[in-house]
Amino acid sequence: MRDPSKKLLRLSAILCALVLVAAACGDDEDEAPAPAAEPAESTEVPADADDDMASDAVDDDMAVDADDDMADDMADDAVDDDMADDMAGGAAADESLPPVRIGMIAQEEELIAFPEMRAAAEAVVAYFNAELGGIDGHPVEIDICGAGDGPESHLACAQRFVNDDDIHIVVNGGIGSNTAASGAVMAEAGLASMPLGNDFAEYLTPGVYTFEPGIPGLSQVLFVYSAGRGATSATLFLYDDPSVEVFVPAFEAIAADNGIDMNQHIPVGFEPDLTGPISAADMSNDVWMFVLADGAQCQAAANAAKAIGYDGPILTLDSCMQVDVLGTGDLDGWVAPMVSSAPTIDGGTDVEVINHIFDTYGSADAHGAGLGGWALGNVMIAREVLIAAGGADATDESVIATFDGGFTSNTILGFPEVSCPGPDPWIGACNTAPLIVTVDGTDLTAPDGFFPLDFTELNFLLEG
Repeated sequence: MRDPSKKLLRLSAILCALVLVAAACGDDEDEAPAPAAEPAESTEVPADADDDMASDAVDDDMAVDADDDMADDMADDAVDDDMADDMAGGAAADESLPPVRIGMIAQEEELIAFPEMRAAAEAVVAYFNAELGGIDGHPVEIDICGAGDGPESHLACAQRFVNDDDIHIVVNGGIGSNTAASGAVMAEAGLASMPLGNDFAEYLTPGVYTFEPGIPGLSQVLFVYSAGRGATSATLFLYDDPSVEVFVPAFEAIAADNGIDMNQHIPVGFEPDLTGPISAADMSNDVWMFVLADGAQCQAAANAAKAIGYDGPILTLDSCMQVDVLGTGDLDGWVAPMVSSAPTIDGGTDVEVINHIFDTYGSADAHGAGLGGWALGNVMIAREVLIAAGGADATDESVIATFDGGFTSNTILGFPEVSCPGPDPWIGACNTAPLIVTVDGTDLTAPDGFFPLDFTELNFLLEG
Protein backbone atom coordinates (compact mmCIF):
# COMPACT_ATOMS: atom_id res chain seq x y z
CA MET A 1 0.00 0.00 0.00
CA ARG A 2 1.16 3.48 -0.79
CA ASP A 3 1.95 5.68 2.15
CA PRO A 4 -0.24 8.81 1.87
CA SER A 5 1.95 10.65 4.34
CA LYS A 6 4.64 10.91 1.69
CA LYS A 7 2.20 12.81 -0.50
CA LEU A 8 1.44 15.42 2.14
CA LEU A 9 4.72 17.24 2.58
CA ARG A 10 3.18 20.64 2.17
CA LEU A 11 -0.37 19.79 3.17
CA SER A 12 0.71 18.44 6.52
CA ALA A 13 1.81 21.91 7.50
CA ILE A 14 -1.38 23.46 6.21
CA LEU A 15 -4.05 20.90 6.95
CA CYS A 16 -3.60 19.31 10.35
CA ALA A 17 -7.29 18.68 10.89
CA LEU A 18 -9.45 19.50 7.88
CA VAL A 19 -12.99 19.85 9.06
CA LEU A 20 -15.18 21.54 6.47
CA VAL A 21 -18.86 20.72 6.42
CA ALA A 22 -19.59 20.65 2.78
CA ALA A 23 -21.92 19.08 1.20
CA ALA A 24 -20.93 17.60 -0.62
CA CYS A 25 -18.56 18.85 1.26
CA GLY A 26 -20.02 19.17 -1.02
CA ASP A 27 -22.69 19.40 -3.51
CA ASP A 28 -24.25 18.09 -4.56
CA GLU A 29 -20.43 20.23 -6.03
CA ASP A 30 -16.71 21.05 -7.42
CA GLU A 31 -13.62 19.88 -7.75
CA ALA A 32 -11.16 18.12 -9.86
CA PRO A 33 -11.35 16.33 -13.13
CA ALA A 34 -11.41 12.71 -12.20
CA PRO A 35 -14.31 10.58 -13.32
CA ALA A 36 -16.09 8.81 -10.55
CA ALA A 37 -17.90 5.55 -10.25
CA GLU A 38 -21.49 5.66 -9.29
CA PRO A 39 -24.04 3.20 -8.27
CA ALA A 40 -26.97 2.52 -10.31
CA GLU A 41 -28.20 -0.32 -12.20
CA SER A 42 -27.71 -1.20 -15.74
CA THR A 43 -31.04 0.48 -16.36
CA GLU A 44 -30.55 3.51 -14.16
CA VAL A 45 -30.61 7.18 -14.67
CA PRO A 46 -28.59 9.13 -17.23
CA ALA A 47 -26.21 11.77 -15.99
CA ASP A 48 -27.53 14.71 -17.96
CA ALA A 49 -26.38 17.96 -16.46
CA ASP A 50 -29.13 20.09 -17.85
CA ASP A 51 -31.79 19.29 -20.43
CA ASP A 52 -31.69 22.72 -22.03
CA MET A 53 -27.92 22.71 -22.27
CA ALA A 54 -28.01 19.20 -23.66
CA SER A 55 -30.56 20.25 -26.28
CA ASP A 56 -28.43 23.17 -27.36
CA ALA A 57 -25.43 20.91 -27.58
CA VAL A 58 -27.40 18.48 -29.74
CA ASP A 59 -28.40 21.26 -32.11
CA ASP A 60 -24.78 22.34 -32.44
CA ASP A 61 -23.61 18.79 -32.96
CA MET A 62 -26.19 18.18 -35.66
CA ALA A 63 -24.78 21.04 -37.61
CA VAL A 64 -21.32 19.51 -37.30
CA ASP A 65 -21.75 15.77 -37.15
CA ALA A 66 -25.13 14.11 -37.73
CA ASP A 67 -23.82 10.63 -37.04
CA ASP A 68 -22.65 11.56 -33.55
CA ASP A 69 -25.98 13.19 -32.84
CA MET A 70 -27.95 10.15 -33.90
CA ALA A 71 -25.84 7.94 -31.64
CA ASP A 72 -26.26 10.32 -28.72
CA ASP A 73 -30.02 10.59 -29.26
CA MET A 74 -30.42 6.82 -29.45
CA ALA A 75 -28.43 6.39 -26.23
CA ASP A 76 -30.49 9.06 -24.46
CA ASP A 77 -33.75 7.50 -25.66
CA ALA A 78 -32.64 4.07 -24.48
CA VAL A 79 -31.80 5.36 -21.01
CA ASP A 80 -35.07 7.28 -20.79
CA ASP A 81 -36.99 4.15 -21.79
CA ASP A 82 -35.16 2.08 -19.19
CA MET A 83 -35.86 4.65 -16.51
CA ALA A 84 -39.51 4.80 -17.48
CA ASP A 85 -39.66 1.02 -17.11
CA ASP A 86 -38.03 1.26 -13.67
CA MET A 87 -40.48 3.89 -12.50
CA ALA A 88 -43.38 1.83 -13.76
CA GLY A 89 -42.26 -0.94 -11.45
CA GLY A 90 -39.90 -3.84 -12.03
CA ALA A 91 -39.21 -7.14 -10.41
CA ALA A 92 -39.14 -7.22 -6.62
CA ALA A 93 -36.32 -8.84 -4.69
CA ASP A 94 -36.84 -12.41 -3.51
CA GLU A 95 -37.16 -12.11 0.26
CA SER A 96 -36.45 -15.83 0.67
CA LEU A 97 -32.85 -15.26 -0.46
CA PRO A 98 -30.16 -14.08 1.97
CA PRO A 99 -29.72 -10.30 1.92
CA VAL A 100 -26.77 -8.37 0.55
CA ARG A 101 -25.80 -5.76 3.12
CA ILE A 102 -24.38 -2.25 2.80
CA GLY A 103 -22.89 -0.46 5.80
CA MET A 104 -23.41 3.24 6.46
CA ILE A 105 -22.08 5.65 9.07
CA ALA A 106 -24.56 8.52 9.45
CA GLN A 107 -23.74 11.63 11.46
CA GLU A 108 -27.19 12.22 12.88
CA GLU A 109 -26.66 13.03 16.56
CA GLU A 110 -25.49 16.00 18.65
CA LEU A 111 -24.92 19.57 17.36
CA ILE A 112 -24.03 19.04 13.70
CA ALA A 113 -26.44 16.37 12.49
CA PHE A 114 -27.97 15.34 9.17
CA PRO A 115 -31.02 13.09 9.68
CA GLU A 116 -31.77 13.24 5.96
CA MET A 117 -28.87 10.84 5.33
CA ARG A 118 -30.60 7.90 7.05
CA ALA A 119 -33.98 8.73 5.54
CA ALA A 120 -32.60 8.92 2.00
CA ALA A 121 -30.61 5.70 2.36
CA GLU A 122 -33.64 3.79 3.62
CA ALA A 123 -35.80 5.16 0.79
CA VAL A 124 -33.42 4.15 -1.98
CA VAL A 125 -32.91 0.67 -0.52
CA ALA A 126 -36.69 0.21 -0.46
CA TYR A 127 -36.68 1.26 -4.13
CA PHE A 128 -33.98 -1.30 -4.94
CA ASN A 129 -35.99 -4.11 -3.40
CA ALA A 130 -39.39 -3.12 -4.78
CA GLU A 131 -38.45 -2.19 -8.34
CA LEU A 132 -34.89 -3.22 -9.23
CA GLY A 133 -34.78 -6.78 -7.92
CA GLY A 134 -32.41 -5.90 -5.07
CA ILE A 135 -28.98 -7.23 -6.06
CA ASP A 136 -29.28 -10.16 -8.46
CA GLY A 137 -32.60 -11.05 -6.84
CA HIS A 138 -31.29 -10.85 -3.28
CA PRO A 139 -32.83 -8.16 -1.06
CA VAL A 140 -30.57 -5.27 -0.09
CA GLU A 141 -30.21 -4.30 3.57
CA ILE A 142 -28.71 -1.04 4.80
CA ASP A 143 -27.04 -1.30 8.21
CA ILE A 144 -26.87 2.27 9.51
CA CYS A 145 -24.60 3.11 12.43
CA GLY A 146 -25.64 6.45 13.92
CA ALA A 147 -22.80 8.72 15.05
CA GLY A 148 -22.33 12.10 16.70
CA ASP A 149 -20.12 15.02 15.79
CA GLY A 150 -17.00 13.68 17.55
CA PRO A 151 -14.57 11.04 16.29
CA GLU A 152 -15.14 8.45 19.03
CA SER A 153 -18.55 7.31 17.78
CA HIS A 154 -17.31 7.24 14.18
CA LEU A 155 -14.37 5.06 15.14
CA ALA A 156 -16.74 2.72 16.99
CA CYS A 157 -18.94 2.44 13.90
CA ALA A 158 -15.91 1.76 11.70
CA GLN A 159 -14.73 -1.02 13.99
CA ARG A 160 -18.22 -2.50 14.07
CA PHE A 161 -18.24 -2.82 10.28
CA VAL A 162 -14.67 -4.13 10.18
CA ASN A 163 -15.80 -6.93 12.51
CA ASP A 164 -18.88 -7.75 10.41
CA ASP A 165 -18.03 -10.42 7.83
CA ASP A 166 -21.17 -9.63 5.80
CA ILE A 167 -20.35 -5.94 5.19
CA HIS A 168 -17.99 -5.34 2.25
CA ILE A 169 -18.59 -1.66 1.52
CA VAL A 170 -19.42 1.30 3.79
CA VAL A 171 -20.96 4.66 2.88
CA ASN A 172 -19.18 6.97 5.30
CA GLY A 173 -21.44 9.92 6.10
CA GLY A 174 -19.30 11.68 8.66
CA ILE A 175 -18.42 15.36 8.65
CA GLY A 176 -14.99 16.90 9.04
CA SER A 177 -12.07 14.89 10.37
CA ASN A 178 -14.45 12.12 11.48
CA THR A 179 -14.36 10.43 8.09
CA ALA A 180 -10.57 10.55 7.89
CA ALA A 181 -10.32 8.79 11.26
CA SER A 182 -12.96 6.15 10.58
CA GLY A 183 -11.86 5.70 6.97
CA ALA A 184 -8.30 4.99 8.06
CA VAL A 185 -9.52 2.21 10.36
CA MET A 186 -11.50 0.59 7.56
CA ALA A 187 -8.75 1.03 4.96
CA GLU A 188 -6.23 -0.61 7.27
CA ALA A 189 -8.56 -3.61 7.56
CA GLY A 190 -9.12 -3.81 3.79
CA LEU A 191 -12.74 -2.63 3.93
CA ALA A 192 -13.72 -0.15 1.19
CA SER A 193 -15.41 3.08 2.25
CA MET A 194 -17.02 5.98 0.42
CA PRO A 195 -16.79 9.24 2.41
CA LEU A 196 -17.90 12.80 1.86
CA GLY A 197 -14.29 13.77 1.21
CA ASN A 198 -13.58 16.19 4.05
CA ASP A 199 -9.83 15.70 4.18
CA PHE A 200 -7.19 15.85 1.44
CA ALA A 201 -5.66 12.65 2.83
CA GLU A 202 -8.81 10.72 1.93
CA TYR A 203 -8.07 11.28 -1.76
CA LEU A 204 -4.59 9.81 -1.36
CA THR A 205 -5.47 6.68 0.63
CA PRO A 206 -5.95 3.29 -1.06
CA GLY A 207 -9.30 1.75 -0.18
CA VAL A 208 -11.06 5.11 0.22
CA TYR A 209 -13.18 6.24 -2.75
CA THR A 210 -14.98 9.58 -2.90
CA PHE A 211 -17.88 10.15 -5.23
CA GLU A 212 -18.15 13.79 -4.35
CA PRO A 213 -15.46 16.32 -5.15
CA GLY A 214 -15.27 17.03 -1.41
CA ILE A 215 -12.95 19.54 0.19
CA PRO A 216 -10.22 19.41 -2.47
CA GLY A 217 -12.77 19.94 -5.19
CA LEU A 218 -14.88 22.44 -3.31
CA SER A 219 -11.87 24.52 -2.35
CA GLN A 220 -10.93 24.58 -6.01
CA VAL A 221 -14.36 25.19 -7.51
CA LEU A 222 -15.10 28.26 -5.42
CA PHE A 223 -12.18 30.03 -7.02
CA VAL A 224 -12.15 28.45 -10.50
CA TYR A 225 -15.84 29.24 -10.95
CA SER A 226 -15.43 32.80 -9.63
CA ALA A 227 -12.30 33.51 -11.68
CA GLY A 228 -14.15 32.39 -14.80
CA ARG A 229 -16.66 35.15 -14.10
CA GLY A 230 -14.07 37.86 -13.70
CA ALA A 231 -13.54 37.88 -9.92
CA THR A 232 -10.11 38.98 -8.70
CA SER A 233 -10.86 39.50 -4.99
CA ALA A 234 -12.84 37.55 -2.39
CA THR A 235 -13.98 37.49 1.21
CA LEU A 236 -14.20 34.05 2.78
CA PHE A 237 -16.50 33.37 5.73
CA LEU A 238 -15.65 30.22 7.69
CA TYR A 239 -17.66 28.71 10.48
CA ASP A 240 -15.79 29.37 13.70
CA ASP A 241 -13.83 26.25 14.59
CA PRO A 242 -10.07 25.88 15.15
CA SER A 243 -9.91 22.86 12.87
CA VAL A 244 -11.27 24.98 10.02
CA GLU A 245 -8.85 27.83 10.56
CA VAL A 246 -5.90 25.60 9.66
CA PHE A 247 -7.42 25.30 6.21
CA VAL A 248 -7.15 29.04 5.48
CA PRO A 249 -3.62 28.87 3.99
CA ALA A 250 -4.79 26.24 1.52
CA PHE A 251 -7.72 28.43 0.50
CA GLU A 252 -5.38 31.38 0.04
CA ALA A 253 -2.98 29.32 -2.06
CA ILE A 254 -5.71 27.93 -4.30
CA ALA A 255 -7.25 31.39 -4.70
CA ALA A 256 -3.90 32.88 -5.69
CA ASP A 257 -3.33 30.04 -8.15
CA ASN A 258 -6.55 31.15 -9.87
CA GLY A 259 -5.70 34.85 -9.86
CA ILE A 260 -7.92 35.78 -6.92
CA ASP A 261 -6.74 37.73 -3.90
CA MET A 262 -8.54 36.19 -0.94
CA ASN A 263 -7.71 39.22 1.14
CA GLN A 264 -10.15 38.64 3.96
CA HIS A 265 -11.46 35.69 5.94
CA ILE A 266 -13.97 36.10 8.73
CA PRO A 267 -14.88 33.49 11.38
CA VAL A 268 -18.64 33.07 11.74
CA GLY A 269 -20.25 31.80 14.93
CA PHE A 270 -23.57 30.09 15.53
CA GLU A 271 -25.54 32.97 17.07
CA PRO A 272 -28.88 33.76 15.38
CA ASP A 273 -27.82 37.34 14.53
CA LEU A 274 -24.60 37.44 12.49
CA THR A 275 -24.86 41.10 11.48
CA GLY A 276 -21.80 41.99 13.53
CA PRO A 277 -19.20 39.74 11.90
CA ILE A 278 -20.67 40.02 8.42
CA SER A 279 -20.78 43.82 8.57
CA ALA A 280 -16.98 43.71 8.86
CA ALA A 281 -16.70 42.24 5.35
CA ASP A 282 -15.26 44.25 2.47
CA MET A 283 -18.22 45.24 0.31
CA SER A 284 -15.91 46.03 -2.61
CA ASN A 285 -14.61 42.49 -3.01
CA ASP A 286 -15.87 40.79 -6.14
CA VAL A 287 -17.38 37.79 -4.40
CA TRP A 288 -18.29 36.55 -0.94
CA MET A 289 -17.85 32.86 -0.13
CA PHE A 290 -19.61 31.18 2.78
CA VAL A 291 -18.22 27.88 4.11
CA LEU A 292 -20.71 27.25 6.90
CA ALA A 293 -21.78 24.31 9.02
CA ASP A 294 -25.54 23.99 8.70
CA GLY A 295 -28.76 25.50 7.48
CA ALA A 296 -29.43 27.65 10.53
CA GLN A 297 -26.04 29.32 10.25
CA CYS A 298 -26.59 29.85 6.52
CA GLN A 299 -29.95 31.51 7.04
CA ALA A 300 -28.53 33.79 9.73
CA ALA A 301 -25.72 34.75 7.35
CA ALA A 302 -28.18 35.45 4.52
CA ASN A 303 -30.28 37.68 6.75
CA ALA A 304 -27.18 39.57 7.89
CA ALA A 305 -25.98 40.11 4.31
CA LYS A 306 -29.36 41.56 3.42
CA ALA A 307 -29.42 43.72 6.54
CA ILE A 308 -26.18 45.47 5.60
CA GLY A 309 -27.25 45.90 1.99
CA TYR A 310 -24.88 43.47 0.24
CA ASP A 311 -26.26 42.39 -3.12
CA GLY A 312 -23.15 40.99 -4.80
CA PRO A 313 -22.50 37.37 -5.79
CA ILE A 314 -22.46 34.79 -3.00
CA LEU A 315 -21.04 31.27 -3.30
CA THR A 316 -21.62 28.63 -0.65
CA LEU A 317 -21.63 24.85 -0.19
CA ASP A 318 -24.50 22.39 -0.14
CA SER A 319 -24.52 22.40 3.64
CA CYS A 320 -26.63 25.53 3.15
CA MET A 321 -29.04 23.88 0.71
CA GLN A 322 -31.41 22.50 3.34
CA VAL A 323 -35.08 22.18 2.45
CA ASP A 324 -36.28 24.37 5.31
CA VAL A 325 -33.75 27.11 4.51
CA LEU A 326 -34.54 27.08 0.80
CA GLY A 327 -38.22 27.39 1.69
CA THR A 328 -37.66 30.76 3.34
CA GLY A 329 -36.42 32.33 0.11
CA ASP A 330 -33.52 33.92 2.01
CA LEU A 331 -30.91 32.23 -0.21
CA ASP A 332 -32.36 33.59 -3.45
CA GLY A 333 -29.48 34.11 -5.89
CA TRP A 334 -26.90 32.12 -3.93
CA VAL A 335 -24.75 29.71 -5.96
CA ALA A 336 -23.43 26.38 -4.68
CA PRO A 337 -21.48 23.43 -6.05
CA MET A 338 -23.63 20.49 -5.01
CA VAL A 339 -22.01 17.30 -3.86
CA SER A 340 -25.19 15.26 -3.99
CA SER A 341 -27.91 13.99 -6.30
CA ALA A 342 -30.05 17.00 -5.49
CA PRO A 343 -33.16 17.37 -7.64
CA THR A 344 -33.35 20.69 -9.46
CA ILE A 345 -36.49 21.95 -11.17
CA ASP A 346 -34.71 21.76 -14.53
CA GLY A 347 -32.85 18.49 -14.02
CA GLY A 348 -34.55 16.11 -16.45
CA THR A 349 -35.30 12.41 -16.17
CA ASP A 350 -32.83 11.79 -13.38
CA VAL A 351 -34.70 14.26 -11.20
CA GLU A 352 -37.95 12.44 -11.94
CA VAL A 353 -36.42 9.24 -10.61
CA ILE A 354 -35.01 10.96 -7.51
CA ASN A 355 -38.40 12.46 -6.75
CA HIS A 356 -40.09 9.12 -7.45
CA ILE A 357 -37.85 7.41 -4.87
CA PHE A 358 -38.46 10.02 -2.19
CA ASP A 359 -42.19 10.39 -2.90
CA THR A 360 -42.88 6.65 -3.05
CA TYR A 361 -40.54 5.21 -0.43
CA GLY A 362 -39.35 8.11 1.70
CA SER A 363 -40.31 9.24 5.17
CA ALA A 364 -40.91 12.85 6.16
CA ASP A 365 -37.14 13.38 6.53
CA ALA A 366 -36.33 12.00 3.07
CA HIS A 367 -35.39 14.68 0.56
CA GLY A 368 -32.65 15.44 -1.93
CA ALA A 369 -31.41 18.69 -0.42
CA GLY A 370 -28.65 18.94 2.18
CA LEU A 371 -26.89 15.58 2.42
CA GLY A 372 -29.94 13.53 1.49
CA GLY A 373 -28.99 13.51 -2.18
CA TRP A 374 -25.43 12.58 -1.27
CA ALA A 375 -26.67 9.58 0.71
CA LEU A 376 -29.02 8.47 -2.05
CA GLY A 377 -26.31 8.72 -4.72
CA ASN A 378 -23.65 6.93 -2.72
CA VAL A 379 -25.90 4.06 -1.70
CA MET A 380 -26.76 3.62 -5.38
CA ILE A 381 -23.04 3.53 -6.16
CA ALA A 382 -22.50 0.95 -3.43
CA ARG A 383 -25.15 -1.30 -4.97
CA GLU A 384 -23.62 -1.02 -8.44
CA VAL A 385 -20.14 -1.81 -7.10
CA LEU A 386 -21.43 -4.85 -5.21
CA ILE A 387 -23.11 -6.16 -8.36
CA ALA A 388 -19.85 -5.77 -10.30
CA ALA A 389 -17.92 -7.40 -7.43
CA GLY A 390 -19.99 -10.58 -7.38
CA GLY A 391 -23.35 -9.64 -5.87
CA ALA A 392 -24.22 -12.01 -3.05
CA ASP A 393 -20.74 -13.55 -3.42
CA ALA A 394 -18.87 -10.23 -3.11
CA THR A 395 -15.97 -10.03 -0.65
CA ASP A 396 -13.84 -7.26 0.77
CA GLU A 397 -11.17 -8.18 -1.76
CA SER A 398 -13.50 -8.27 -4.77
CA VAL A 399 -14.96 -4.86 -3.92
CA ILE A 400 -11.48 -3.30 -3.67
CA ALA A 401 -10.49 -5.01 -6.92
CA THR A 402 -13.61 -3.64 -8.62
CA PHE A 403 -12.77 -0.09 -7.60
CA ASP A 404 -9.08 -0.35 -8.40
CA GLY A 405 -9.62 -2.19 -11.67
CA GLY A 406 -11.11 0.83 -13.40
CA PHE A 407 -14.73 0.83 -12.28
CA THR A 408 -16.73 3.19 -14.48
CA SER A 409 -20.37 4.23 -14.53
CA ASN A 410 -22.44 6.85 -16.30
CA THR A 411 -25.83 5.72 -15.10
CA ILE A 412 -25.92 7.09 -11.58
CA LEU A 413 -28.50 9.72 -10.81
CA GLY A 414 -27.37 13.27 -11.22
CA PHE A 415 -23.77 12.65 -12.23
CA PRO A 416 -21.77 12.64 -15.45
CA GLU A 417 -19.57 9.60 -16.06
CA VAL A 418 -17.35 8.81 -13.09
CA SER A 419 -14.54 6.33 -12.60
CA CYS A 420 -12.04 4.92 -10.14
CA PRO A 421 -9.21 5.28 -9.50
CA GLY A 422 -8.89 9.03 -9.86
CA PRO A 423 -5.98 10.91 -11.45
CA ASP A 424 -2.64 10.19 -9.83
CA PRO A 425 -1.91 11.03 -7.04
CA TRP A 426 -5.57 11.77 -6.21
CA ILE A 427 -6.49 8.10 -6.48
CA GLY A 428 -9.66 8.43 -4.40
CA ALA A 429 -11.14 11.22 -6.54
CA CYS A 430 -13.68 9.21 -8.51
CA ASN A 431 -16.02 12.15 -9.19
CA THR A 432 -14.58 15.49 -10.22
CA ALA A 433 -17.58 17.31 -11.68
CA PRO A 434 -19.92 18.97 -9.19
CA LEU A 435 -23.33 20.27 -10.18
CA ILE A 436 -23.45 24.06 -9.90
CA VAL A 437 -26.87 25.15 -8.68
CA THR A 438 -28.38 28.60 -8.35
CA VAL A 439 -31.23 29.29 -5.95
CA ASP A 440 -34.16 30.86 -7.78
CA GLY A 441 -36.58 32.02 -5.12
CA THR A 442 -37.10 28.78 -3.23
CA ASP A 443 -36.08 26.39 -6.02
CA LEU A 444 -32.76 24.87 -7.06
CA THR A 445 -31.89 25.46 -10.71
CA ALA A 446 -28.86 24.27 -12.68
CA PRO A 447 -28.06 26.91 -15.32
CA ASP A 448 -24.36 26.01 -15.36
CA GLY A 449 -24.80 22.25 -15.18
CA PHE A 450 -21.87 20.07 -14.19
CA PHE A 451 -18.57 21.84 -13.69
CA PRO A 452 -15.52 19.67 -14.49
CA LEU A 453 -12.42 20.33 -12.41
CA ASP A 454 -8.83 19.17 -12.68
CA PHE A 455 -7.59 17.72 -9.41
CA THR A 456 -4.04 17.66 -10.75
CA GLU A 457 -4.08 21.46 -10.67
CA LEU A 458 -3.84 21.00 -6.89
CA ASN A 459 -0.59 19.03 -7.12
CA PHE A 460 1.36 22.11 -6.06
CA LEU A 461 -0.12 21.64 -2.57
CA LEU A 462 1.72 18.34 -2.28
CA GLU A 463 5.12 19.70 -3.13
CA GLY A 464 7.77 20.27 -0.51
